[in-house]
Amino acid sequence: MNKEYYVTLTGGKNNAGDFLIKYRAFNLFKELRPDRDIIDFNEWEEIDDKRLNIVNNAKALILLGGPGILPSMYPTIYKLRDNLDDIKVPIIMMGLGWKDPQGDWKNTYNIDFDKTTILLLDRIKRDGFLSSVRDYHTLNTLQINGYKNTLMTGCPAYYDRNYIDNDIDIDKIEKIAFSLGVSFVDSISMEKQMKVIILKLKEQYLNKSLEVVFHHSLDIEEIKKVYGSQHLHHVKRHLEFTKWLGENNIKYIDISGNADNLINYYSNIDLHIGYRVHAHIFMNSISKFSILLNEDGRGKGVKGVIGGIVIDAYDSFKLDFISKVLNKLLNSFDRYIDNKYIVSELFNNIKYEEQIKYNRIKSSRKSIDMNFNVMKTFIKQLP
Repeated sequence: MNKEYYVTLTGGKNNAGDFLIKYRAFNLFKELRPDRDIIDFNEWEEIDDKRLNIVNNAKALILLGGPGILPSMYPTIYKLRDNLDDIKVPIIMMGLGWKDPQGDWKNTYNIDFDKTTILLLDRIKRDGFLSSVRDYHTLNTLQINGYKNTLMTGCPAYYDRNYIDNDIDIDKIEKIAFSLGVSFVDSISMEKQMKVIILKLKEQYLNKSLEVVFHHSLDIEEIKKVYGSQHLHHVKRHLEFTKWLGENNIKYIDISGNADNLINYYSNIDLHIGYRVHAHIFMNSISKFSILLNEDGRGKGVKGVIGGIVIDAYDSFKLDFISKVLNKLLNSFDRYIDNKYIVSELFNNIKYEEQIKYNRIKSSRKSIDMNFNVMKTFIKQLP
């Protein structure tokens, strides 16, 4: 290569949001670090000797985006090497996130990193550069465990230079997108909730365009190709949902597979409502109206970063041992206790935001702009 470079490890397989993360991150590098090229590898693949040579000739190895801050972060998420000392360049995290099914602030205290993950986090700390995380929940999890070498930059997907420091411009609402969550796959109550909201949206926006959006592929062969057989139940449940949509004359679209599908689709939407965090992040990044319905801790993390309109779709998620066992034994056992008030809460929020002329959307825009300054600090200090 003509320029010195970074090696990034990213997680894009099929989910459109994962591709958005690295698309936006690579654009940030082009703008803020034009002195560096990028070589990207899949995070789930091992760094063999050939790749190790590429890594060790880079300026840094960057673990980029996604829910990587987990008890078994290494080697479950990041294969890396059996001996981390084989990697001679600094290892740095960028935009990584903590993930928890309950997702409350108190849960940030409870993560128990295993021995190999501690080895990795200690190594990152020892390398001496600041890392970045996507929300304050993740920041607190690391700081509680003694890792204070981190900035809260937000997810790279928040940042489109064309919109930074610009005012929002929301006019009429003609096109509505509903992003389907994944909790319904194993939860009867969450499936019912999603269907009730979709039908209510159809009723409320009778003369408008309404479409349900799938961020994962609806093609079984495509899912098998990228995930193997472990996600077949997942896609079959999604296909059952499309059948229900057809029976109720509701349009749907699959935007999986790359960032362009997500960007091109949501750029033409006036209002997004739904469970997909990166649909919400993208809409806020281009100063559009979006309401996120939380189905796990990732959404709660977003609310702490940019505020805006984020509604908990569930009251609690059963984490006790008996519930875990029953969930494996009984298809009908539901670990979610859903929010019974979500429909009225959702439509009250839509009307109220229109009444106050999108004040919370403006606030989110300002938060993104301010966090961009922290992201710039992080990227400019990279080796």
